[in-house]
Amino acid sequence: MTPKVNNSTNVPTPKTTAQPKRVEQYKVKQGDTISVLAKNMGLTVTQFQALTGVTSLKTGTVLKFKMDEVPAHKGIMALAQKYNMDFTEFCKLNKIPAPYREYSPKKGEKFYIINGLGNSANKTQSANKTQSSKPTPKSAPAKPAKIKPKRVAQTSHKSVKTKPRTSMTEAEKVIHTTAAAGAKVISNVVTWGSRYSPAEIAQGLNKSAKDHWGAVEKADFQEMLKQINPKNASAVIKAYKKISPNESLINTITSEIRSGKDARKNAVMYIYDSLAQEKKYTQSARAKFKANLDKEFDKWVGMVDTSQMDKTIDSMLAKTSSTQATTSSKKTTNVPHNGTVVKLTKSEKTFTVSNLQRGAIASGKKEAIEKFKEYCKANNIQYDENMLDLAPIERYPAPVVKNGKVVSVETALLRPTSKPNGKVVVLNPGHGGYSSRNGCFDPGSYSFIKKGNGKYAPLLEYAKMKEYSDDLTEKLRAQGYAVVIAGGHAQTMSDQNTITNVISKLNSGQKGGQKYSKSNIVLISLHADSQAGSSGSGVCYDSKFADDTKLQACLNKNLNQDDWIKSAPSERRWGEKGIQVLHQSEQNPSVLLEVEYVNGNKSQNLDSRDYRTRYTNKIVAGLNEYFKK
Repeated sequence: MTPKVNNSTNVPTPKTTAQPKRVEQYKVKQGDTISVLAKNMGLTVTQFQALTGVTSLKTGTVLKFKMDEVPAHKGIMALAQKYNMDFTEFCKLNKIPAPYREYSPKKGEKFYIINGLGNSANKTQSANKTQSSKPTPKSAPAKPAKIKPKRVAQTSHKSVKTKPRTSMTEAEKVIHTTAAAGAKVISNVVTWGSRYSPAEIAQGLNKSAKDHWGAVEKADFQEMLKQINPKNASAVIKAYKKISPNESLINTITSEIRSGKDARKNAVMYIYDSLAQEKKYTQSARAKFKANLDKEFDKWVGMVDTSQMDKTIDSMLAKTSSTQATTSSKKTTNVPHNGTVVKLTKSEKTFTVSNLQRGAIASGKKEAIEKFKEYCKANNIQYDENMLDLAPIERYPAPVVKNGKVVSVETALLRPTSKPNGKVVVLNPGHGGYSSRNGCFDPGSYSFIKKGNGKYAPLLEYAKMKEYSDDLTEKLRAQGYAVVIAGGHAQTMSDQNTITNVISKLNSGQKGGQKYSKSNIVLISLHADSQAGSSGSGVCYDSKFADDTKLQACLNKNLNQDDWIKSAPSERRWGEKGIQVLHQSEQNPSVLLEVEYVNGNKSQNLDSRDYRTRYTNKIVAGLNEYFKK
C-alpha cells in the first residue's frame, strides 16, 4: 500500500518548505519516532497523537490523519465550528497564514481536525472537573489567608535543621508578579497616560492590522487606538516605525480598505489631534491636514497616498513651535481650485473644474433615470422615481487637471509592505475620469442593485473596479510587489499615452528610483463586462504574445480553483473598445480581466465583499505562480 502524502511518500520538513504540507497518510519507516515526525510536520506531539490516534509507532503501519474538507460554499470558519474548534487554533494547526478570515480554500483541500481544540468551554469544564474532584473541607467562615513559609515535616519532638530557602513559593511568586505588574501599570499611567507602554500600543495596533482585514473597526484595534493620548502620541508613532519601517501608522490605517471610510479618517484625525495637543499645534494646521486627508479619500483612483501627511507628522515629531507647524503644513499637494479654467482639445469652449463636475453629475442623473425605467420594465418592477437612489451619481469626482488640461491619473510607485520581490504590477481600474477632448465623464457599464433600504442604486463599473484595485493593491504589496495605479478616460489615456509612459518610467528608474526590466513588469486592467443575462469572469489576452498566454493561463487556473468563480479565456480583438491599455503595453505581459457582468444574472457578486476578497486572492495566487514558472 502506497501512502498518500500530498503526492509524495515523504513527510515534508521545514527545511524544504516554509509552510509544512498537510499529510493525509504516512507509512511508518524504521527509525521513525513520534517526536521527529511531529516536528517535521510542524505539529506538537500531542497534536500528532490526536490526529493519528497512536501513542507508539510500528514499522510498516499506515497512519491516517483525521482530516475533512470545508462544507460546500462555506469558509474555513464553518469547518472549525463543525468540530467545535477554536478558530485561531484551527488556523495555527493547519498553518494558515494571517489574516485567517481571508484564506480561500482550494477545491478538495483537506484540513486537520481535532474535536474541541482550543475551545474555552471545554477548558473551563475540565478545570471545574479537576477542582470538584478535591474534597471541600467543612470549616468556619473563611479568614484572610496568610502566606507562610513551607515547613519541613517533623517525625519527632526533636528539631530538624533546615537549609535556608533560596527560592519563592508558588504563592509568593504570584504575589511578586502581581505586584510588579501593578507597579508597571502605575508607572505607565503616570508617564504615558495609559496602562500600556508606547511599544505595547504600537505592537497591539500592528498585530490587529495583521490579524484582520478591516482592522480599524475591530474591537482590539479600537482598544489600542484609544490608549493614544497627548502624553504618548509621539512615542507611539516612533515605536510603530520601528516595528513597521516600510509603512507608517496612518498609512496602515488608511490602507485598511475593508474598514469604512469615516472610521479610517476618524482614526487618523484622532492620532493627529493627540500629537497636535502634545506639540501645541494650531487649529489652522489641523484644518490643512484634514483637507489633505479628505482630498486623498475623495480622489477617484488609487490608494490613499499618505506621503504628504507622513511628512507633516514627521515635522510635528521634530518641532514643537506652532509657527513652525503652520509653516510645515503649508506643503500640501497643489489641488486645482473648482474655479480653475480647463481647456479641452476638441472644444472651443472653456470650462472650470466645477462646471465639468456639475455637468457630469447632472447628465449622469438624467441617464440613470432613463436606464432605471428600462430596468424596471425588463424586470417587471413598477417604476417609482422615489425608488431610485442617485447618491452614487452624486459622488462623481472632479476632473484631474494639470496646467489647465484634463489629465489621466497615475500614482507614485507604491512600495511593498513586505520583503520586495523585484516585480511591479501596473493596475488599471477600468473607466472613470474625464475626456481630455470633450470633458465627458465615463462611469463605464452599469446596472442597478437593490440595497438594504429597499431602494435601487446604480451599480457603476468604475466605482466597483476602484474597490477591486484598492483591495488588490493592498494584497500585492503584502506579497512583495510594487504597484502603480494608472487610470482615466480611455480617450485621455490614449491621447496622453499614459500606460506607455508609466512603463517607460519604470524601465528607466524615473518612477521610484529603481529600474525594472520588461520581464518584471505586468499590466492588469480591471473591468466589468456588460451583457444582460450572462454571468462569469474572463481573462482577455493576446495569443500572439507568449507571456500574455502564460499569464492568462496562470490567472484562469487559480480563479477556477474557487467554486464561486467561473473564469474563461478570451482572445483580444484589435480595435475593440476598452482595450486601449493593452495596445500600450504590448512589450510587457498584460491582460484585461472581466470580473463579472455588471448587468448579468450574478451582478450582485460585484457588490459582495466576500466575492471581491476571494477574487483578488486568486489573482495574487495566479501572479505568484506566473513569476515562479
